[in-house]
Order: sequence, then C-alpha cells, then structure tokens
Amino acid sequence: MVPAPLPQQLADLSDLVGRMCTHAAGSLQSATAALLECRERLALQVIAREPELDALRVETEELARDALLFHQPVAGDLRSVVSTLRSAGDIDRMNRLALHVAEAVQRRHPAPTLPPEVRDDFAEMGRVAVALAVKAADVVRSRNVVRAIELDHDDDAMDVLHRRMFEVLMDPHWPHGVATAVDVTLLARYYERFADHAVAVARETVYAVTGEEPDAIPI
Repeated sequence: MVPAPLPQQLADLSDLVGRMCTHAAGSLQSATAALLECRERLALQVIAREPELDALRVETEELARDALLFHQPVAGDLRSVVSTLRSAGDIDRMNRLALHVAEAVQRRHPAPTLPPEVRDDFAEMGRVAVALAVKAADVVRSRNVVRAIELDHDDDAMDVLHRRMFEVLMDPHWPHGVATAVDVTLLARYYERFADHAVAVARETVYAVTGEEPDAIPI
C-alpha cells in the first residue's frame, strides 16, 4: 500500500493527538462529576473507556513510524513527528490520572470520597484541568504558538488551588482523619499533574513550530 504524502500524514497525526487530548479531557470531566456526586457507575464508565485512548495512541505511534520510515522527514517535519510522539505519551499519562480519580470513587463507594470542606476546590480544579486539556487539543490542531504559550499562564490557577489544598489539610482542626487526608492529597496531585501534562503538550507544539526545546522556551 502506497503511504499518504507526508503533509497528509502530519495533518493526520495532529488530528489524532487532538482526539487523544479531547478524550483525556472528557475522561477527567466525567471522573470529576463522579467524584463530586458519588456516582460509581459513572466512574466505572470512565475506567471502561481506557481502551479507546490506548487504540488512539497505537494508531498515532504507527502513523508516526510510517512517516519516519517512508518519508525520512527532516527539520520542521521531523520535529512535528517527534513532538507528536512526546505529546501522545503526555496525554496517555493525563488519561491515566483521570482513571485514578475514577478508581478512587469506585474504591470509596458508597461513602463519599471528598469531605465537604474541599468539594468546591475540587470542582474548580476539575474545571481548570479540563479547560487546559481542551485548549491543548486546539493548540495541537491549530499549531497556534500564542495559545500554546497561554497555557503555561493558565496553569497558574491550578497551582494556586493545589497550594490551598495543603493549607486545608494542614489545619490543626482537620476533622476527617489521616486516611481521608491521604486520599485528598493524592487526588489533588492527580489534578495538578494532569494540568502539567496538558502544558507539556502545548510546549511540544511550540517545539515543533519554532525548533526550540520545550524546557528552553521562556513561558
């Protein structure tokens, strides 16, 4: 079978990574609803959808391999393929973090996973994280460097929420015991890491377009 032209393969790779990012956003959105509303069935649906993301990643990796094998891209085209593979890894981790949230709901059911004191904060963390993932999907598809750079600043809101969570947990009057504190700490970390990976996806797009390594870009 004759491979598609390289420009078409690169466009298809961007679309696949965008779909992966949208999938991860949907997983976390549903997992957050399950967390806030104690909905075990919804949590199980999130877990059951994991193979869909795995299939998208396999398709992405196979297409990237074909692009490298048949077209031997250089310069910007090579960077696009490399950034695609890196981004796919970040998005896979994003989806796994969403699964961890759903698994926490399943593990605690029928008891609520969150105490009342932190519900509003987790609702906001979920909103911020999902918005970051949706924006990252748009960045991947559009290759818009300006919007990519914005994500790093958008992530500041998540950092503030994450720090606030520690303030709540360190309150000497925390009434919910060590086990709940551990659960809340881990859950907050899942959201914070999800957001970090979304930013990493945007940075990879900047690398593909500009040629600068993501960690070297002052954003």
